[in-house]
Amino acid sequence: MENITDENFDIEIAGQSLPVAVDFFATWCGPCKLLGPVLEKVAEEMKDKFVLLKADLDNIPKTAQKFGIDRVPTVVLFKGAKPVAGFVGLMQEEAIKQWLNESLNKQ
Repeated sequence: MENITDENFDIEIAGQSLPVAVDFFATWCGPCKLLGPVLEKVAEEMKDKFVLLKADLDNIPKTAQKFGIDRVPTVVLFKGAKPVAGFVGLMQEEAIKQWLNESLNKQ
């Protein structure tokens, strides 16, 4: 799982053939530590539908500001390098799967 930065964000997002979910997190954030493994499990189960990338808020300030990320954890789904959906805070595995399926199926 690659951590993305301000320097490689656009390249990483644009370089994927599948939609990309970006987990904006912080190492000091308790809920982030709980959400991360759940997202990674879902990403492994749904690897044919989307790619998960991780973005440590402390390493990606310009991109976080660009997309208005001011709370963590925040997950943003990108299709064609454009943000199409997202959520803030901790979610259970089943809720994440439902959110992903609904978001991925929207045109």
